[in-house]
Amino acid sequence: MSSQRKKARSVDLFKKLVSVKQSLIYVVTWEEGRLESLLEKLSKTMFSTPVKFFTWESTNGLSLNGNAIEGTKDPIAAIDKAMKLNENALFLFKDLHREMAENPMLIRKLRDAYDALSATYKTIFVVAPVLELPYELTKEMSVIDMDLPNYDEISTLFNSIVSSYAKAKGMKGKLTEVEKDAMIHGALGLTYDESKNAFSKAMMGKKLLDISALKVVLQEKEQLIRKTGILEFIADKPSIADIGGLDNLKEWLAARTKSLSPDAAKYGLTPPKGFLMTGISGCGKSLTVQAVASYWNLPLIRLDMNRVYSGIMGSPEESLAMALKTVESMAPCVLWVDEIEKGIGSYSGASRDMNVGRIFAMFLTWMQEKEGFVFVAATANEIEMLPPEILRKGRFDEIFFVDLPGITERMQVFEVHLKKRNQDVKKYNLEDLAKATEGYAGAEIEQCVIAALFEAFQEDRALVMDDLMKGIGRMVPLSTTMQEDIKRIKRWAYNRAVLASKPEKYQPKTMTEKVVPKVTEDIIKSSYKKSDI
Repeated sequence: MSSQRKKARSVDLFKKLVSVKQSLIYVVTWEEGRLESLLEKLSKTMFSTPVKFFTWESTNGLSLNGNAIEGTKDPIAAIDKAMKLNENALFLFKDLHREMAENPMLIRKLRDAYDALSATYKTIFVVAPVLELPYELTKEMSVIDMDLPNYDEISTLFNSIVSSYAKAKGMKGKLTEVEKDAMIHGALGLTYDESKNAFSKAMMGKKLLDISALKVVLQEKEQLIRKTGILEFIADKPSIADIGGLDNLKEWLAARTKSLSPDAAKYGLTPPKGFLMTGISGCGKSLTVQAVASYWNLPLIRLDMNRVYSGIMGSPEESLAMALKTVESMAPCVLWVDEIEKGIGSYSGASRDMNVGRIFAMFLTWMQEKEGFVFVAATANEIEMLPPEILRKGRFDEIFFVDLPGITERMQVFEVHLKKRNQDVKKYNLEDLAKATEGYAGAEIEQCVIAALFEAFQEDRALVMDDLMKGIGRMVPLSTTMQEDIKRIKRWAYNRAVLASKPEKYQPKTMTEKVVPKVTEDIIKSSYKKSDI
C-alpha cells in the first residue's frame, strides 16, 4: 500500500488496516503514550482472542508487558524477532524514524518484513512526531496522521479529573452545562497530556470550580499555538460595537448566527465557510475579522503565511499541514488569514512559483474538505493578485468590499474613538468632523483623534473641537496620495464584490458645503521648524 495521508478517525483506520493485513504503518503524532494505550486496547479487543502487544525503544529494545526481551536493542534484531513469532501480534516501534534515515540495512529489513508479514495479522507500527519516510518504503508503508483527542475523549478526561479533585481535595463544582461545554471546547486542539495538565492547573488550589478556570485552559492553548511558530492565538478581541459602519456585513453576520445552532442542521443548513474582505487600506478589514470571533464568541487564530514559507518548522507543505491540523482540531473557531494574496497570490500569470502552487492547492483542498466549523476570514489589499480558483463561489460564502467610510460612518468612527479615550462625545460636533474628513479612512480618523489628544495633553487642558480640526488639517489622506490605486481597487470591486456598507442615505442637518478645517498661521507654524518659516 502506498504512503497516503488519511482523513477518517485514527482508531477506525488502525482497525481497517490491521484487518486487511497491512504489515507496516507509519503514525505521525506527538502522543506516543496515547497511541500505545490505543494499540494495547486494540490487541485485547479487535480479535476473538487477545493478541500480544510489543513495544520497542532504542533504550530497552522489545518489551512485552513491561519486560524487556534480551538481544533486541538493535532494530534489525527486533524486526527479525517479530518476523519469526508464530502468532498474531501488534508491534509499536518508537524511535525507528531516526534509525531508518541512517541505516540502509534497516530499510531492507522492513521491506523483507512487509513481504513476510503480509499473510498474517502481525502489524508493525512506527510512531514519530514528523514524517521522515525513506523513498524506498513509500510503496510498502501506510501513513496516518493521528488525530488529536475529540470532544468525547476530552469530556471523559475532564469528568475524571473533576471527580478526582472532588474526592481528594473536596472541590465543589459550580459549572452550568454551557460552561462545562466551554471548558471542554477550550481544550480541543491540545494533546491528551496537555489537556490533562491544563485541567489540573485550572483546578489546582480551588475549593469551587467555576468558569474562571476556563482562562487557565485557554492560556495553555495559547502556549500550544505559539509553539507552532506559524499560528497566533488572539486573546483580546474587539467588540462588533467597536466598528463604525459596515452595516451590510454586520447584518450578514447576524443572519448566520442562528446557523451555528444544532437546529440549523436539522433544517438543512450548514455553517458558513467564511468570507474574503478586500478594500482600501486602513478601513477596518483586520479589525472586523477580530470582531467576528468576538461576536460569535469563538477562539481567533491567525495564520502567518510568511512563516509557512520561512522553513522554521520544516518544509512549507509540512508546516501548513501541521498548522491546519491544529486549527481544525480546535473547531469551532475563526481562522484569520491576513493579506492572503501575499501567501498564495504569486501563483498566477506566466511565472508561477511551484512551491507557492503546492501550498495554494493544499489550502484550497483543505477549505473544501475541512471537518468541523472553522470559519475562514481572509483579508486582501490587492485582491486582483489572487488566482480565480479561490474567488469562485464555494470557497468563500461572500466577498466584501470595504470602501472609504461615508459621512454617517465617519461620525460613528469618531464616536467610537472618542469614547474609547474617555471623551464626552456630546461636547463635539460629529457632523462637522465627518464633513471635514471626507476621503479619510477609519485608521486616519483614529490618528486625527490621537494627534488632537497629544496636543491637548501637552498643554495640560481638556480636548476641544479646535484640536480635532487642527489634527484633520495637518493630515493628507491616503485617498489623495494614492488616488490612482484606490480608483483601480474600486473598479475591480464593481459588480465583483458586495459592499460591506449600505449606500449613504445621510442628509446633513445643514445643507452647507464640506467643512474645511481652518489652516491658520498657527497651524502652519506648528507644522514646521522656525528655521523653515
